[in-house]
Amino acid sequence: MKLICFLSVLFVFTLKTQAQRFVEPDKMKTFNITVNFTDYTVKTQMLKEQRKITASPDLTYSWYTSQKIMETKGGYAGKVLHGYYKSFYLNDQLKESGEYNYGVKCGIWKGWYPDGKLKEITKWKKGRKNGSFSLYNDFGLLMATGKFKNDLLHGKFKTYDNQGNVSLVQKYKHGKEILKKQKKEKAKKTDSIPESEKQPKEKKGLFGKSKKNEASTDDTAEVKPSKKEKKTKEPSSEPKENSSKEKKSFGEKIKALFKKNPDKEKTKTSNTSSSTT
Repeated sequence: MKLICFLSVLFVFTLKTQAQRFVEPDKMKTFNITVNFTDYTVKTQMLKEQRKITASPDLTYSWYTSQKIMETKGGYAGKVLHGYYKSFYLNDQLKESGEYNYGVKCGIWKGWYPDGKLKEITKWKKGRKNGSFSLYNDFGLLMATGKFKNDLLHGKFKTYDNQGNVSLVQKYKHGKEILKKQKKEKAKKTDSIPESEKQPKEKKGLFGKSKKNEASTDDTAEVKPSKKEKKTKEPSSEPKENSSKEKKSFGEKIKALFKKNPDKEKTKTSNTSSSTT
C-alpha cells in the first residue's frame, strides 16, 4: 500500500511540472525550424513574429525567409534567428553549434570536422568575437590560441607545432602586431642615416685604437727612440772636452794661489842685482 501511494504522488507531481513547463503555441516567443542544405542540415530557432531591431552596420545578422537562412551585414529582411543553433553533416556528425540573440551570435561557438574532431572554439558577445579562441587541425591537434577584442586580435597569439609545443608567440593590440622597441629603434636609426654616410665598422687594435688611426699616427708622428736606445747611445765628445777644460782651468787657478810663479821670481832677482851694481 505504501508503495502504491508513493507512486501515485510521484505521478501527480510529474503531471504538475509538465503542465507548468508547457507553453501554448500562441504565447511562444520562438519556434523551431529545420533547413536542409546540399551538404548539411540546420536545426535552429527564430522569432515567431518579426521584430524591429535597429541593425548595426558593423554586425552580421542571420535571418529566415522562404525556407532559407540568410546572413547579411548591417541589416535583415525576415525573421531573425533567436535561440540555439545546430548544424549537422550528412553523416549526422555535428558541424557547428552555438546560440543567437536577436539575429547575432553570442556565447561559445564550436565547430567540428566531418569525422567528429574538434575544429575551433570561439567566444562571441553581441555579434562580435570577444575572448579566447582555439584552432585545431584535422588531426585534432592544437594549431593556435589567442584572444579577440571587438573582432580584432588583442593580446598574445600563439602557434604550435605538430608535437604541441609553442613555435611562435606574437603580440597584438587592436588587430595590429606589436614589435619589440629595440627592433623598432634600430630600424629607425638605420633608415634615417643615408647610405652615402654609412661607413663600415673599423677594426679595433690594441688599447681600443682603430687600425686606421694607428696607421695615420705612425706616418705623421716622429719616431721616438725607445728607452733601450737612449741607454745605448753614447754622449757626444764635445760636452766632455768642454767639461774637462773647465775642470783644468779651475784647478790651475787653485794651484796658482798656492805656488809662486818662477818667471816673476827671476824678474825680481834681476831687478835687485841691477840696483846693487
